[in-house]
Amino acid sequence: MQLNQYDHIILLAHGSSDANWKRPFESLLANVTGDVSKDKVSLAYMELCSPSIEDILNTLPTDKKNIAVYPLFFAKGRHLRVDVPKQLETLTNQYRTLTLLEPIGDNPEVVQAMEGAIISKLTPS
Repeated sequence: MQLNQYDHIILLAHGSSDANWKRPFESLLANVTGDVSKDKVSLAYMELCSPSIEDILNTLPTDKKNIAVYPLFFAKGRHLRVDVPKQLETLTNQYRTLTLLEPIGDNPEVVQAMEGAIISKLTPS
């Protein structure tokens, strides 16, 4: 999957009422947008905090028509099978296409990084 085929990518995290919970996601966004234009990537939350996908869409220029939603989830559970597709269906209109991508946890590079992190903690120094 190549993200550069989209006009804009919305990274989607679950959301939490705990403000500290957002920090790793905000840091990830800052690191990503350090390499890529801030016009290309944004961060939204599914629930419990803002900005929402709708909030992001309301701030995007009208020329951003082909938009990918990239879930920062480990797996495709109920939220990604039911809730988020329902949200996107409501938000898609004749001027914009919203594509829900597979969760980042399905990316072999992410799985390999998690395995490496776990194995390194199991290996005696």
